[in-house]
Amino acid sequence: MKSLMFAIFLTVGAAMSFASVTSTFVEYTVDGKMHRAYVAWNSQQEGPRPAVVIFPEWWGVNDYVKMRARELANSGYVAFVADMYGEGKVTTDAKEANAQASAYYMDFPKFEPAVRAAYAEMLKQPNVDSSRTAAIGFCFGGTCALELARSGADIKGCVSFHGGLGTPSPEKAANIKCRVLALRGEDDPFDDAEYVEQFKNSMDSAGVSYKMVAYPGAVHAFTNPNAGKAGIEGVAYNEAAEKASMEEMRALFREIFTSATDKK
Repeated sequence: MKSLMFAIFLTVGAAMSFASVTSTFVEYTVDGKMHRAYVAWNSQQEGPRPAVVIFPEWWGVNDYVKMRARELANSGYVAFVADMYGEGKVTTDAKEANAQASAYYMDFPKFEPAVRAAYAEMLKQPNVDSSRTAAIGFCFGGTCALELARSGADIKGCVSFHGGLGTPSPEKAANIKCRVLALRGEDDPFDDAEYVEQFKNSMDSAGVSYKMVAYPGAVHAFTNPNAGKAGIEGVAYNEAAEKASMEEMRALFREIFTSATDKK
C-alpha cells in the first residue's frame, strides 16, 4: 500500500511540475523559406535563463523531440526545437526522412545557414540569457548541433546524441568555442569508424575540450523509447544508455551554466 501511495505521489508531482511548462510555435525564415520552431519554457520562473537549441532526428519536430524540450524547460531552460526542413514538416516514413536529411548530407554547406538561423531566432525569445546557451541534437540533429559549434557560434556547450560525427571540413573544429560531448552507441552500425577517428583527430588538433562516451550494447537512436517502431535494423531504444547519456548532458550543463558568482 505504501509503495502504491508513493508511486501515486511521484506521478502527481511530475504532472504538477510539468503543468508550469508553456510551449508555442514560432516562425522564422531560412533563405526565404518559412520554418516553424517549437519553444518551451517554465512560465512560473522569472528572469533570464540558459537556453538550449535542440536539433531533432531526421523525422522533424515530432512528439519525441518536443518531449525533450519540455523536460529541459521543466529544468529551468528555454528550449528551442529547430525546424530543419521548413514549414514544420514531420514524417514517420523512413524513405522520406532519409531524403530530407540527405539533402543536407549531400550538400554539407547547407547545414551552417540553417543551424545559425535557428540559433539566432532562439536568442530573440523572451527570458533567454544570451551569455548561457548550448546546442544538442539527436541522430541527424547531432550533426546539426556539431555544425553549429563548428560554425563558431558563441555557445557554451554542444551535445550530440547518437549523431553523425563526420564532416567534409574537419578543419572547422578550429572554430569551436565550447565544450563538446559526443554520446554514442558502442554497437551503432551507422557510426562509421573512420568518422569517429576523424572526429577525435580534429578535436585534438584544434584543442577542443571534448568528451566521447560509447555505451555498451547500445545501437542507433538509443535515447528514443519509440526507436524500434520504425522497423529499421540497428535502431533501438536502450534505457540504460538513455539515462546515462542524459545525466552526462545535465552534468555538463551544471558546469557550463553555473556563473562564477553561483560557485562562491
